[in-house]
Amino acid sequence: MLVPAGWISLTLVLTGLLEINNSDAPWQLAAHHIQLWLEGDLRHTSRSYAWWICIAAPAALWESLPSAPTIASHLIPREIRCDRELGRAVLHMARPRFFNSSRDTTAVIDGMAVVRDILLERQQSLQDQLSRCSGRTALRRHQTMLRLLRVQHLIRCNMDARLDLHRLAEIANYSPPHLIRVYREVFDETPFEYATRIRLRRAWDLVCSTNLSICDISDSLGFETESAFCRSFKQTFCCTASQARRHHSALPKATANPQPPKLNLRTG
Repeated sequence: MLVPAGWISLTLVLTGLLEINNSDAPWQLAAHHIQLWLEGDLRHTSRSYAWWICIAAPAALWESLPSAPTIASHLIPREIRCDRELGRAVLHMARPRFFNSSRDTTAVIDGMAVVRDILLERQQSLQDQLSRCSGRTALRRHQTMLRLLRVQHLIRCNMDARLDLHRLAEIANYSPPHLIRVYREVFDETPFEYATRIRLRRAWDLVCSTNLSICDISDSLGFETESAFCRSFKQTFCCTASQARRHHSALPKATANPQPPKLNLRTG
């Protein structure tokens, strides 16, 4: 499925794994997760058995939906875990009765407005970061946020690759020094620190939740050597990868939790 440029889309994966691709990079959306995307030009591909729903419409239609005056109406693209309320609203939109005749136009618009309002509520946690974005108006600050989130998205899609600061700066239309400064002002960390944090978080998940060898985990996350991976893991989590795996495997299944300890990242 191809979402045209200029359309806003909301994709919910019910079961399986869905591959999503845009002009920057491909990524995978897991079951019970939702991807909100504002730029269109998006391709969905199921390479294995999967059930998923995509609601897509021109950006002008989303922006013309009736809105409550008490909340900001600018959506922020992100991937989130789908909760019950949001899932019900999306599934309600997929019911066949919405498409039986043109008389259902009002119901479709109302359903889209409900989904939009729930998404706006879910992004309230980003308001503090949004307020730190540069720009004299809410629209300008939102545009700055979108540029920085595109940088974040590209980092997540290339977790196993060396960070290319010049490419990230080009994506955001900033110079490399300006990108580092603006990014730190909004997220309290640099792009490099963010990349390191999510890579090590992924390392913890793979160590504690899979049977992959330490060597394979090191390779999959783009570490130059297994020794470099082991040093970084121990420095960050204050234990070796083998110790973390043994400790997690010894926990009862009912209480086992692969959540890592607080990351101990050293920054310059």
